[in-house]
Amino acid sequence: MTVGLAALGWDETWAAAWATPELDGLRAAGATPARVAIEHRGAVEVVDEGGAFWAQSTGKMFFDAGDKRGLPVVGDWVIVGDADAARASGSRARLNAILPRRSCLVRRAAGEKEEPQPIAANVDVAFVVTSANQDLNPRRLERYLATVRDGGAAPVIVLNKIDLVADAAPLVAAAAAVADGAPVVPMSASTGAGVGALFPFLGVGRTAVVVGSSGVGKSTIVSALAAGELALATQPTREHDDRGRHTTTRRELFVLASGGVLIDTPGMRELQLWGDDEGAVAAFDDVDALAAGCRFSDCRHREEPGCAVRAAVVSGALTPERLASFHKLADERAAALARRPRRR
Repeated sequence: MTVGLAALGWDETWAAAWATPELDGLRAAGATPARVAIEHRGAVEVVDEGGAFWAQSTGKMFFDAGDKRGLPVVGDWVIVGDADAARASGSRARLNAILPRRSCLVRRAAGEKEEPQPIAANVDVAFVVTSANQDLNPRRLERYLATVRDGGAAPVIVLNKIDLVADAAPLVAAAAAVADGAPVVPMSASTGAGVGALFPFLGVGRTAVVVGSSGVGKSTIVSALAAGELALATQPTREHDDRGRHTTTRRELFVLASGGVLIDTPGMRELQLWGDDEGAVAAFDDVDALAAGCRFSDCRHREEPGCAVRAAVVSGALTPERLASFHKLADERAAALARRPRRR
């Protein structure tokens, strides 16, 4: 299936980025824009109005990258040469440039090494999926919300598998308590209940990414939103613990016939924050709002006198768990920044 660039999310702003003088040489050489649909080691699969084909970054791009954020990520708009020839022959087109990103969700890569791992680029909204059976964890949700907001996207909490519980209301309330203004959508992708509530967040020109732990039903949600148009592999729930089996093994971009672009991602066993500054953790706007009343502008909300945040805990306006989670994530970010080598 071939689609126009607009269906892939191309708009006047992207056209203006492509028209900059710095890219005059590439335009003169016949290079064209495409969007990254799938990442593979050493290459990416991209798609334009002529269909999908392979592309590989130039050696200079690899040399200048610094870390993985300098290389193509699913959702990126890139400039490639000889697209038609690559499509016809199955060879790899030359990937010359990445257009400046509007947003990029990044986490700390798993393992001991302090490295960023991009999740998806140029995302407008992130569906943070948790399940209503055994997966709902407010502290984990806070991590996802921080990652999404740090990356420049708007989060939507999706409480999936509500058909597996007798009463979803307490779980919706628990998710809303840490949502910090993000919408909470209860649904069952397997039965179709509540799926329609996600469509207002999509539409032509908009890109959504689906993130969450393994087994929460992300691929089933993608299939439900596509109304059966996508052949995604999903696996049934395990009987002994009501969890789905991990299915998605790569990040992949899909175009919805109803309008919009959807990026499916593998489940994350752990999620550690990645930030480039020591600013406030983005998932805690409620704490930031309270902090405006602190006596000292640099209050850490620990032992300082006149702390409005700790006073809110005493009064019951803020839960101790919420403040403890704020401290934990802020300390984690500060420690990571202290360990991190300087970028080139």
